[in-house]
Amino acid sequence: MVDTNAAGRTYVLQTARGSLTGTEVVDTRTNKPIYRRYTRIRYALPPVGDRRWRKPEPLPADWLFSDGNNRPRNYRKFGAICPQLDTADSLLSGEHCAATEDDMSEDCLFLNIWVPAGGEGPAGGWPVQFMYYEFPGGEYICGHGMQRDFLDPIDIYRENRDNLRIVVSANFRVGVFGFLASEELLQDVKSRHDRYAACGNFGFWDLRMALEWTYANIHLFGGNVNNITAGGSGQLTAYQLHFDAFQPPNRRIIRRAFLFSGAVAIQPDIAQSEKPRKLFVDLCRRFHIDGDLPPEDKVRLLSGVSAEKLLEFSKTLEVGFRPVTDGQGGFVPIWFMRTIRNGELGRRLKELGVQVLIGDSSNEAALHQYLNRKSISNQQDLRAKLALQYPQDIIDALIPRYDTQSKDWSLVYSQIKADIECHSAVRGFAHSLFKGGITAQDVLRYHITWHSKTLSLHPELSTTQAQDIALWWYSGWRTGFSAKDKDDVLNFTRPFARFIRGDISALFGWGTETESEVRLLAQDGSVVVTQDPVWKEKMGVWNVVRDVQLRRSSGGVVRR
Repeated sequence: MVDTNAAGRTYVLQTARGSLTGTEVVDTRTNKPIYRRYTRIRYALPPVGDRRWRKPEPLPADWLFSDGNNRPRNYRKFGAICPQLDTADSLLSGEHCAATEDDMSEDCLFLNIWVPAGGEGPAGGWPVQFMYYEFPGGEYICGHGMQRDFLDPIDIYRENRDNLRIVVSANFRVGVFGFLASEELLQDVKSRHDRYAACGNFGFWDLRMALEWTYANIHLFGGNVNNITAGGSGQLTAYQLHFDAFQPPNRRIIRRAFLFSGAVAIQPDIAQSEKPRKLFVDLCRRFHIDGDLPPEDKVRLLSGVSAEKLLEFSKTLEVGFRPVTDGQGGFVPIWFMRTIRNGELGRRLKELGVQVLIGDSSNEAALHQYLNRKSISNQQDLRAKLALQYPQDIIDALIPRYDTQSKDWSLVYSQIKADIECHSAVRGFAHSLFKGGITAQDVLRYHITWHSKTLSLHPELSTTQAQDIALWWYSGWRTGFSAKDKDDVLNFTRPFARFIRGDISALFGWGTETESEVRLLAQDGSVVVTQDPVWKEKMGVWNVVRDVQLRRSSGGVVRR
């Protein structure tokens, strides 16, 4: 997928914090520069040794890009990604997510920046697009700072010369390194009065620090700190957007957010609950750590286990480490879902003038079928597999809504997963924002039933978020898009580029006017504003999940 019409050359950027050497990518046909890329920029101290399973620590106030003799450092090679399972990006590119050990290290808190080349930015600086990239599927096992060829934004810069932006994306901790959760982790660091104490959600804290670093420093690259749009993976974005909206006014950063094929429908388990607790106990048992030891001894011994062995343990798990409700001062408060459902998040975003773009592709179940290699033979097995991820009362309420007569339990599993993680979550999340008073001018909904008939990668995943990357990042230009495909994609995505820029004029061109309308990229490539074809069905699932959670918190009586 490497672009043979582009080549890189050294480019040195001088800043108030020292100089750095990046890569200027040029079009070999015209010798004109396309973008300048700066990689492996450290945004936090390495989360290794005693810093494993703690919030990221910021760089010292006097950090510089250049070395001690004011010589430029080399920022031309990508940094290591967090150790992670070798499954994810191969879906999209045919290449493995982590091909060699050199690609992976716990010392992974780096970000990458792409800057338009060949012209001056607008007054105030370039718009900034901060991208959360996680492996499609929402399992928090694989993610990085867009460090694969198929994610390179080169064609965005070539095809959107009128709507250029700076792109930023960060490596962050995933899997056991980013989402191990236990009260022991908090007890251990609290005993040392450590302000970086946390009982989980370390990957979330990483991404927040990367965003804060961007806010503090993107002006050095020509970016506008007051025009930052954040988004990508819908679930990651939902958590980050909620966290940002409930910060004090002087700490709010996100001006716009985009949620691709996902949101959050269920309050995560608390860190002390059965599922995260069992994973922590199993981890200790796997490495022969006595369960009767004091918390600080358990954590100390676990911290001495190599990253390679922790990753091997992760491969034995059917369902891995996930976000948790981590209480006061945490990233996910106990009132997280309540303030989404009751419209409080929407009200805050309305007051702040934050726009949200949110939508999905039509067949997310195909992705989960592809990922679920283990056959499910009966309803009991279905329930057991779902129980690893979701509360039992929600499973009991949901299963009757699906076709169980066909006995295709693997299909039912993939449909439930697709609804909880994507289809129903997207619609319920959008509905909740409207409930807070936001209008269709600021909540921009989309739906995609189109797929490229010429795309060479995994046609069985046609209308899923796994294939949307080729659309949103224009990497389809390098993977088989026909001329018509390109025209269809440009027609659909040009308003998204204006959204990133912050354009809310009549020329913006999204077109939806009510919460149940979507901007549809149809099967034939046409773009129309229409009623969401599955609004009623998927909102029904959201309401079931909502009512179960409300019944829990109100002693059996649903109070909406």
